[in-house]
Order: sequence, then structure tokens, then C-alpha cells
Amino acid sequence: MASFIMAGRMQAAIFVVLSTLISLVLSPLIVFSNAAIALIILRKGWQQGIIYALLASVTLVVASILQQQASSGLLAGVATWLPMVLLSSALAVTNSWGKTLQLTLLLGTSGVLLFHLTHPDASAFWQPVLEQVKPLLIKTQQTYQLSESKIDEIINNASHWMTGTFAAAFAIIAILSLIIARNWQALLYNPGGFGEEFRQIRIGKQASIAFIVGIAIAVITANHLIIELIMVGIAVFMFQGLSLAHSFVKQRGMSISWLVGLYVLMFLLLIQMIVLLATFGLVDNFTDFRQKIVKKN
Repeated sequence: MASFIMAGRMQAAIFVVLSTLISLVLSPLIVFSNAAIALIILRKGWQQGIIYALLASVTLVVASILQQQASSGLLAGVATWLPMVLLSSALAVTNSWGKTLQLTLLLGTSGVLLFHLTHPDASAFWQPVLEQVKPLLIKTQQTYQLSESKIDEIINNASHWMTGTFAAAFAIIAILSLIIARNWQALLYNPGGFGEEFRQIRIGKQASIAFIVGIAIAVITANHLIIELIMVGIAVFMFQGLSLAHSFVKQRGMSISWLVGLYVLMFLLLIQMIVLLATFGLVDNFTDFRQKIVKKN
């Protein structure tokens, strides 16, 4: 994929358009469109990246026009690729995953605050969105013995946390996209370089202290907004936890099957594993587990 994207402008444009269209059917695959734009920025600068981000946005707008939802397509394009341009540019300029993840944390939390500022009743905004999945829940209600009133209760409860959930998902998708782009870049221009870079990810003490303060405030006050901000922090710090796990396996000379097992557990126990990895990532900023492992060796 990387070699095709970097083969020329036409190939890059084809990849961005096709991956954007495919993501309309399988939304998680938006990471490939994001990664293509990020790769272009990492190699050729943000000016070139903007061109392909606009192309992806136009693709979304055209698809939305066909569905008579042009405005939603434009908003989706801006919300998706503007942050990717900013994050990719930050990584290209600073060459620092720590600073880039700090920026991701800032963008995610700012997005939550801005959304609540513009939508005082956020749950009312998300309610009709979640209602669209109600037919699917109704179809499965016999399996899980859910009454329709229980389904309505689930949707109502979920609507209160959708802003934080959406922002956390945005952070995860953005970072995954950058990881794919950086790996592509290494495969083409620095084989083997990405692995060592990923294993050294550290977000830093200042962001960690701010996160801990946020957790303390959330525990004491049970403030809904603070908890949503914490959700974004958990999503970001998870990647330092993953970096730590990869580093541990590498430094201890352990089998790759340990990492396979980790990702299987993440698939089976997604929320629990994200929280666990985020906790290790957070603590690592103060204890430096990697250095301790080196000393033991």
C-alpha cells in the first residue's frame, strides 16, 4: 500500500478516494485513508497533505449529496482530516511521539469541551443517533432476554456518555492511523526503524500529572464532564501501555506469542484491557519500567 501511495499523485489520489468510499461501508477502515494522508505529510509536508485531505472531504461530500446529506458530509470531512493534518504535521516536525500524543490528548479533550459548550444537552443530540441501532437491539432481544423498555433504558444511558466515547474513539483511530503511516514510512525508507521508535513512546510527566488530577476530581465530584475527559486520557495513555508491553517482550527476548495473547485479550476484554494498559502507561511516566528492565538484564 505504501509503495502504491508514494508512486505518484494519481496513485495517492486513487487510494485516498477508494479508501474513503470503503470506509462509508466499513467505518473502521477510515484508518487507511487517514494513514495515506499522514504518510504524504510525513514525507512531503502538510501542504501536500491538505490537498489529499480536501480530496477525501470532497469524496465524502459527494457521497453525502447522493444521500441528500451534504452538510453532514462536509462536517465529517473537516472533523476527520483536519485533526489528522495537525497530528501528522506535529509528528513530522517534532519527530516525537510524546508531543504528538500530548497534542492528541489536547484535541480530544478540547473537542469534548467544545461539544458540550455548543450542545448543552448533549444526550438529546445523541439520542436520535442511537435510536438508529434500536432495530438491531430489538432483533437480539430474545437472545439476551431484553424488553423494549430495557432497550430504551440502555439507549438513554448510553446517550449521556456518547460525547466522551466518540472523542476517545477519535483519539484511538487517529493514533492508529499515525502508527500505520509511520510504519509504512519506515518500510519504504527506514526498514526496521519503526519498531524501536514505537517501543520508546512516552507521553511525559506533565500530561500524566494533569491526568491524575482529573481522575482525583472525577472520583471526588463524580462530575460527568470530567469523566468524559478522563475517557479520552485513557484512550491516549493506552498506547504508552502497548509500547511498554512491546518493549518488555523485546528486552526480555520473549516469544512474539505473548503479544499475540495480549491482542487476543484486547479483543475479548476490550474495555478492561484498555484501562489496564492505560494504567501501566500512566505509571510508566514516573517509574520508567523500561530502564528497570535494562538494569535487571
